[in-house]
Amino acid sequence: MIATLGNASRRLLTAMVLIAGLLVLLFWAPAPLWAASVAVVVFLAGREWVRLGGWGEVAAWGWALGYTAGYVLLWRLSGVSLGAPLHSVIGAVMIAGAAFWLSFVPWTLFAGWRWRSRCSWVATGALVLWPTALAVVLLRESSALHLLAMMALVWVADAAAYYVGRRWGQRKLAPAISPGKTVEGAIGAFAGVSLYAVILYVMGLVPEGTSFGTFLVILLALTVLAIEGDLFESWAKRIAGVKDSGELLPGHGGVLDRIDSLTATLPFLALWWLERQ
Repeated sequence: MIATLGNASRRLLTAMVLIAGLLVLLFWAPAPLWAASVAVVVFLAGREWVRLGGWGEVAAWGWALGYTAGYVLLWRLSGVSLGAPLHSVIGAVMIAGAAFWLSFVPWTLFAGWRWRSRCSWVATGALVLWPTALAVVLLRESSALHLLAMMALVWVADAAAYYVGRRWGQRKLAPAISPGKTVEGAIGAFAGVSLYAVILYVMGLVPEGTSFGTFLVILLALTVLAIEGDLFESWAKRIAGVKDSGELLPGHGGVLDRIDSLTATLPFLALWWLERQ
């Protein structure tokens, strides 16, 4: 049935199903079920990432299981609690992820580096997936509503960039990586997130004691990271010579295509948000 729909209809239907599933799990699932759901995403995204790196199907399934087992082990060994989560192995993993996005990724995008080693590709996948997965578990334990609000930041930025870029986009942002992205679209993302920051602040969805100026700067910084995450996955797909990371989600491509910006933003968000609790 889905295959007979147009691309726009498939995108809309898939998005509705994904959002409904996310909301149910986010607000009603017990903590173990939420953590298990995150493990499923790690597995699916991990398989897609390894396939982008040139590994065969059997190896991709094996490495995906390895990513998932690593996530579960980190989650269980650290005891994922809000007592002092960022002064444990969890914090170390997320700090490593943050360092990855602040150093390796900008250099890779700027230099146009094509890492050819399949083993280094696998290691990169761990830095992309594990900090994100652990951040999602911790942030949800802190507040499901706040986690949703911060995930929506990425969606607001993406939607604003798309519509502004489509209407007024002229100058290419990174033509060698993602020809469809424009400078005007990026400006639209910052404008959209600025308005969103006002809404969140008025609603009180900010850490206690945080001024609006600080909150706005942080959300704009997260927007930069969201764009970086999008560009990094686009670069990985360009290296692999594919348009989408997979075909699991009709109209949307693969799982990685849906979480690319979140992988760059959530570890930083957790480092900031949870230290203020």
